[in-house]
Amino acid sequence: MQSNREISRLFKLYAELLKVHGKDLPLAEALSTAAYRVTNLDMEVEFMNDKEVAATFPKMVIPVIHELKNTRDIAAVDELVELTPQGIFEIMRIKGLGGTKIRELWYALDIDSIDALLDACKKGEVSKLRGFGAKTVKNILNEIDTYRGNETRFHYASVADAANKLVKALQQLLGSKLISLCGEARRQATTVEAIEIITDVQAVKFNNDGLKKLLIVQSTNKELTKAFTHDEIPVTIYHVPKTEFYDELFRRTGNEEHVRKVLEKATISGKAPSETAIYRRAKLPYIIPEMREDVAEWNFKGKEKDLIKVSDITGVVHNHTTWSDGVDDLAKFARTCKYRQFEYTVISDHSKNAHYAGGLKEEEVLQQMQEIDELNKQMKPFKIFKSIECDIRVSGELDYEDSFLKLFDLVIISVHQQLKMDEQKATARLIRAIENPYTTILGHMTGRQLLIRPGYPLNFKKVIDTCAANKVVIEMNANPYRLDMDWSHIPYALDKGVMISINPDAHSTKEIDNIKWGVSAARKGGLTKSMTWNAMPLQKIEAWLTSKKRGR
Repeated sequence: MQSNREISRLFKLYAELLKVHGKDLPLAEALSTAAYRVTNLDMEVEFMNDKEVAATFPKMVIPVIHELKNTRDIAAVDELVELTPQGIFEIMRIKGLGGTKIRELWYALDIDSIDALLDACKKGEVSKLRGFGAKTVKNILNEIDTYRGNETRFHYASVADAANKLVKALQQLLGSKLISLCGEARRQATTVEAIEIITDVQAVKFNNDGLKKLLIVQSTNKELTKAFTHDEIPVTIYHVPKTEFYDELFRRTGNEEHVRKVLEKATISGKAPSETAIYRRAKLPYIIPEMREDVAEWNFKGKEKDLIKVSDITGVVHNHTTWSDGVDDLAKFARTCKYRQFEYTVISDHSKNAHYAGGLKEEEVLQQMQEIDELNKQMKPFKIFKSIECDIRVSGELDYEDSFLKLFDLVIISVHQQLKMDEQKATARLIRAIENPYTTILGHMTGRQLLIRPGYPLNFKKVIDTCAANKVVIEMNANPYRLDMDWSHIPYALDKGVMISINPDAHSTKEIDNIKWGVSAARKGGLTKSMTWNAMPLQKIEAWLTSKKRGR
């Protein structure tokens, strides 16, 4: 049986293919709903009994799940794949083009590849189709440019587990401990081009039949093996002599500038016993792989033990429940946080302007606050803070009046709509919102989504300076598709005394684990425990919030 992640992807594919072929549209909608639910389940579908399946999924999807459990396959998907040109699958990766629009393009204009789509857009053929038009065509062209620029990269979170498991499996299979990640994956970059591995094992052993369960080997020679995982993630394996392992591990981990600057201070003899020895020879402290980016490492005053760790996080900040667009109700979310040994959680459902996400009107906020009061009585000493993710309007004003904002324990502000702004407008918008006396945390600073949209341009120094002047915390949004603020701006924020809060932006209890991706990114920027807002214990958080309120 596939994992929940794999099942979700399969359901999404099935739904889109049904739309592309114009078949059973009610089932397509049900599959889309099921795909979303699968990713937020606390247990694997494989272990759910019939009663649990029936209670969780739309009725139309239940036979599909039974087929998947019994045969590990869905015959209808295989049939639809056979009927679909390969180029259609690539078009599916263009944001904004769902199965229905793709069907129209395919059937009306015989478009079955991105190149054909690009050509038809430029010739004006697409804009003549019903449901398209000049604005839609412009968006398609922009998204094709974005896709073409990012098509060879992966979110780090989508490859991290596979990369670490692959290294462990290779160590066991090949009988060597000198097998390690290197490159972007070892630096835990927010996105990576491939899984890179270095080893002292000779290339000839990579023709081993046992490797077929781990990798699809494309080519191998004395220095290099090229392969793919079964999830189609590219893998590059470097083969080096045992005596040169740590020298090459160092060279192939840091980015080019980091390596160059270290080597300016110390030549490599070719027989280093460890990476620590290389840094010692350069009269430098050992620099962790995450920080070898030629950004934060040179002016970092602390030690490795000072950097933020997942275990340092004391509270789960920025979370959504069924009050707006979350999957789990408030009580379940809070109890899960308490069960997992956190001291507090911050519930911050969407404000009223976010109508697309079930944003809360004032009367609904007051009802939620009553529920929080009751739960807080039951769950002491654990605490639920009353918060909101308050939309920043185009003018920079917040989504509620100040007289209402003062009712919250803290306010997270974010931009969600009308993201197409120039730097001057975007910066002014954020500065005005930050200067509101009730603002506590600036949420996902640029609105970016990695490999999808770059986010609006900002004068980062002006925004961070304004946060410093107004005692506003900046969020490291730990959703692996955001990781916003970008880690490279953390050194400047720390220099200005601005604290960072690592927030999962969780829409289910399962997404609390996003925290680890935020910690990974924050460490790259040199974020310490002492400057991480939600690494403070509950009592200090309460005192901090009281102090900020007094300063209004």
